[in-house]
Amino acid sequence: MNQKRAQELIKHMVEDKDNGTNLMKNLSLSDSIYLESDILNNCILKANEIGKDTDANYFAQVIDKFRPVVIDKIKKADRLWVVYCDSTGYPYELDKDMLVLFDYVNHKEIIEKLEKAGFKITIIDVDSQKFKNEVSHMYRNGYKSIRFIDGKCEPFVVAREELYSYLEFFDKNYITNPALQQTMISFFQEFRKKVDITARINMLESRQENMIKNIQNAEFMVPCTKTETDEEVQIMHPFIDLSDKVESKDGKPVIAIPAFTDGFELDKCYIGKNETMLFNFKELVDLIEELDASGIIINCLGISYFMGKEVISKFML
Repeated sequence: MNQKRAQELIKHMVEDKDNGTNLMKNLSLSDSIYLESDILNNCILKANEIGKDTDANYFAQVIDKFRPVVIDKIKKADRLWVVYCDSTGYPYELDKDMLVLFDYVNHKEIIEKLEKAGFKITIIDVDSQKFKNEVSHMYRNGYKSIRFIDGKCEPFVVAREELYSYLEFFDKNYITNPALQQTMISFFQEFRKKVDITARINMLESRQENMIKNIQNAEFMVPCTKTETDEEVQIMHPFIDLSDKVESKDGKPVIAIPAFTDGFELDKCYIGKNETMLFNFKELVDLIEELDASGIIINCLGISYFMGKEVISKFML
């Protein structure tokens, strides 16, 4: 938005009898976000610089007043664009936030900037219903807010709760592990980045430590099949053969027990085919020994993290 257009909008807002209410309702989503996140904040800064506290307070009140209007426009938008990180298969994560474009014009510059930093990026367009679905996954995956960007103006940051509540998607008994999901996404997004690892060792170690703590404290869904007779109930767990992806020191097949952070991740692989059991991490370790497995694979069609016995033993000390 150019300076002339910005001045016109501020003039209308100040002079209109309804203080810009009708103006804001009729603006495009792009102009609404510019006005809310960029122009009005600059007005506050300038008012503070010249000591006009009354003006600064006025513009702050306008921002508060129109925030719900802008958020409603976002929820009704015909098209938005979610930034995904190819190495994880989840939305690109920035300090627990997602990035969503409200305008596609500068998408190439945004992709180029992220790919220069070592990330492989895909931008996925969504309608209002698909966007709502994205918000539902924020709760599962531990994203806290969305930064609405266009590559030019300041991000318009909206907490997930301002868009839709948790209870619109899940009941209180739905099993989720958002802290674990978030730390896995954060770690593997950085770990799988295509740049030299040397300068990032400390950051990666810190993120890995947080991830392992959450793994140790999590409860996992493990698929199983139950066969009942008059005398007993037999429980069988499926395995995933990772021999073509993971080498073993002794040349034996690499067989992993699949474990999932929530029902959505489980359904990607085992929808309607199995029953499930809940295991904490210690119980999973015991199950590995009992079944003579090579380890576990967490969210095999999601983050796909294989933890072999050797890795697990380091964190069980």
